[in-house]
Amino acid sequence: MLRAAQESLTNARKHARADAVTVTLRYCAESVVLEVTDDGCGFTPPSGSSSGYGLASMRARVEQTAGTLQVESAPGRGTTIRVQVPS
Repeated sequence: MLRAAQESLTNARKHARADAVTVTLRYCAESVVLEVTDDGCGFTPPSGSSSGYGLASMRARVEQTAGTLQVESAPGRGTTIRVQVPS
């Protein structure tokens, strides 16, 4: 989760040109969920699981823990990275 948060914040700083970034961490009975949302320029996420080196390595790391990574973004609409791992 720490590495996913670091990579998400790095991506927001380097690429998003965001005015604000929100980081949310929720602990539930069955999982822990990290969301990093920015109000930046957004992008069109590539189809499939490959989406650049940073996101690809983040996805691989998350999947090693039986977790999932979702990227929601669109040009002009910001980006949300959601990581969910079993607790």
